[in-house]
Amino acid sequence: MARPVKQEHEKRSEVVQTRVTLAEHEHMRSVAEDAGLSVSDYLRRRACGYMVPTGAARRSVDPALVSELNRIGVNLNQITRNLNSGRPLRIHAKEVLRELEAALKVVVSGEDFEPNDGSNGGDS
Repeated sequence: MARPVKQEHEKRSEVVQTRVTLAEHEHMRSVAEDAGLSVSDYLRRRACGYMVPTGAARRSVDPALVSELNRIGVNLNQITRNLNSGRPLRIHAKEVLRELEAALKVVVSGEDFEPNDGSNGGDS
């Protein structure tokens, strides 16, 4: 599938140049790498006031939580596909949404994640 064509106002056509010291450049490179961004993306986000992920926030993501959110996403995809094709649901949407809400509360609160036992009444 081809990449969508950007509108004229969405194209990054302007170049901004600035001179920095070697130490400043190394610092920017290090902080950008820690945030998982290129130096250009890091500087653009900082200059435009967008969120820049911190290295600590990136490392503190619980792999079990990511796995659980992925599982919930798969279930939501199955529900959507069945609804769009007129097939009966084998997964209960309300239960999946409750699971999603619980997982999102963990993300927002920062508390420890305890994985679901996997019994959602349908396919996973």
